[in-house]
Formats: sequence, structure tokens, C-alpha cells
Amino acid sequence: MEQRKAEALYRNSIRVLRRAQLRSGGYLATPKGERYPYVYPRDNALCILGFVSAGLFREARKALDFILHTQLPSGAFPQRVDTDGRDASYKPIQIDGTALSLYALSRYVAESDDTRFALENWEIAESAVEYIIKNIHSEKDLVYTPNSVHEFPPMEEGLEIWANATCLAALKQAYELGKRIRMERPRWFEATNKIRSGINNYMWNSRVNGFIKTIRLKESSSVETDADTSCLALCEFGAFPDRDPKIKSTIRRIEESLWNRELGGICRYPKYQGRNNGGWGPWPHFTLILARHYIRLRDRKRADRLLDWTIRTAWKNELPEHIATVEEFEEYVTDFKDSGILRKDRLLMIENARKHPMFRKGVAYITLPLAWPHAEFIQTWNLYKKTFGKSAVGHH
Repeated sequence: MEQRKAEALYRNSIRVLRRAQLRSGGYLATPKGERYPYVYPRDNALCILGFVSAGLFREARKALDFILHTQLPSGAFPQRVDTDGRDASYKPIQIDGTALSLYALSRYVAESDDTRFALENWEIAESAVEYIIKNIHSEKDLVYTPNSVHEFPPMEEGLEIWANATCLAALKQAYELGKRIRMERPRWFEATNKIRSGINNYMWNSRVNGFIKTIRLKESSSVETDADTSCLALCEFGAFPDRDPKIKSTIRRIEESLWNRELGGICRYPKYQGRNNGGWGPWPHFTLILARHYIRLRDRKRADRLLDWTIRTAWKNELPEHIATVEEFEEYVTDFKDSGILRKDRLLMIENARKHPMFRKGVAYITLPLAWPHAEFIQTWNLYKKTFGKSAVGHH
């Protein structure tokens, strides 16, 4: 691990997040003028966690204030909002956006001790919690979501693993927040135990020796068992400890199935036809979430491998959404062009990828920079230094 390069990427990650933050507080998924001119509750929450990790509480509070006031009457937060905070959703509700906003609020208050902010927004928090609890499936004690983190309804709708892990974490943190401001709600803690039991009882698959992605319901009942990075949420958000044997076997399966043998890094899921927006390839933010699993286990060798890959992948200290081989990228372009579904934002992404210097070397950089991976790098590098201390400096 080259500490100098890591520190440079860390400093620029903070600059990227600042560029992506609106004056009103919300984080665009990409800085202005790039591909995503919207605020997504999920990305916004994870950017907040990055700034909380860096001790930049003023920026974190502004982003929280922005997103909390976009809450819908149901208690959920929209799939995305425009720069004025108005609902601009074009996909179904993703319950993890509500869960992560609640989780980010709780972590901000815990780290900053800003209990006044919690009290001012307590009704919003309560409404979000009740929305999550209302969506717990009565038979399986698992949270239902119409869509989730990878935004591909055929595999995301139903009882999905990332949604359940983030909802469990949100309810647990909201319960702790309530205790902090003397608004304790024991029923919320009971709900976390329900979800944990549901995950254990129904989402562990003995055949594949790992946690599964999704249990589909209704007219398309099925089980999605392929290795998927969304399972990383189980240890990342504390649903299960990193040393749990089930977590370890799930992680092994993810690495064996999803490590990109040509480019390195962790892919989100196996290559599926019709699912790969910009070409199938590795994603820095999921690679960094996996790195934190190894840092928490104090497995420095494996953590270094993942961090080194991320630092090498950064272009001028900026991280993309993901990378792909030029061949995979052009397969995607042809498929979307021939079917007539190349939206304006996709055309911008294609143009930017093709004019990037790495394209001539066979690698397509997709959506550079994306805010989310920079937030993950901030958290990862701070945890790395905290865990390995002075020995981290100058380590190779």
C-alpha cells in the first residue's frame, strides 16, 4: 500500500464530494455537467457517511437537511429528486434509499452529538421507520421492496438482501438514536430481530453455501441465487459479524465468482444479457466495501490488494462508476442502439468513455467521477489508518 498515493486520492475524494454537493445541501450522483444531474437518496446517504467519517459534519448536516425534507406522505423517500428537492422518480421505490437516509441521520448524530438536529427531525425519522416496518412480510419477517440497489427489477423486486440488511441497520440505529434523545421505541429493536431471523431462516442457501440475492414473490415466484455484491451489506451494515462462518463463505463465493480476471476488481454480479449498463466490469465502490470487511478482520494482505487495485484504477485521483473492456462496452452500445433505448444521459456516457485516454488502451471508463466510490474511499482509508495505525504509513 502506497500511503502517498492513498492520501492523494483521499484528499481528492473530499474535493469531488464538495463539487457534487448542491448549495441546498444534496449530493448529485456526479458533479454538475456530468451524467447524473439528480440527487439519489442512496448515493446521498453514502456521501453523508463519507463526510461523517472525515469529521466534516457541516456538509453532512446540510445533505441530511436536504433529503429529509423530500420525504413522501408514505414515509418513504423518492427514488430520486431534482435539484430543488422535488420527486423526479422514474423507477419504483427502493426501500434502501429510505433505510440509508435514516441510517445516515443516526450515524451523523452519534458522531457529531448533534441531538438538537435529531429532535428537530424526529417526526420524519419516526415516519421513515414506520414505513419500513409496514413493509415487513408477515410470513417471512423480511422487508419487501419493488426495486433495490442494482435497479434491475427482474432480480431486485421481492425480498432482497441489500434492502433487508440496510433496513435492519436503519432500525437498529434509529432505536439507538431514540435512546439518545429519550424517545426510546422498543418495538423498533424487536423489528431488527425479526429481520435478522428472516435473513437466517430464508436467505441462507445450503446448496450454494452462501446468502442469496432475492426471493421473488407474486406472479414470478423464484429464487435468485447467483453470487452478488449486494450480500456485502450484511457485514457492512452490521446485520452479521465479519467473522460469522456464513459471512465468510458468502464472501469467498463473491470473490471466486465476481473478481474480474481481465481487469481486476469486483463486479456487481455475474454477466447477464441486457443488464450491463456501459459494459460488464468491476466497480470501485463494491471493491472498497469488500476491502473494509478485510480491514475489520485485520487481514491486511487482502485489504491491500483491493485498495491497491482501486488506487491504480483511479484516473488523476478520480474514481469512475465502473470500468469495462472496450469490447464489452461496444457490445452494450450496439445492443442499446439497435433497440432504440439510448437515452440522452447514456449518449453522454458513451461520448465521455470513448474520448477518455484509456479507451485507446482497451479500457472504458464509465461515468467519471461518480460521487459514491469517493465516499467509500474516504471511509475505507480512514478505517485502514485507524486499524493499522502508524504501521500503515509507508507500507508497501
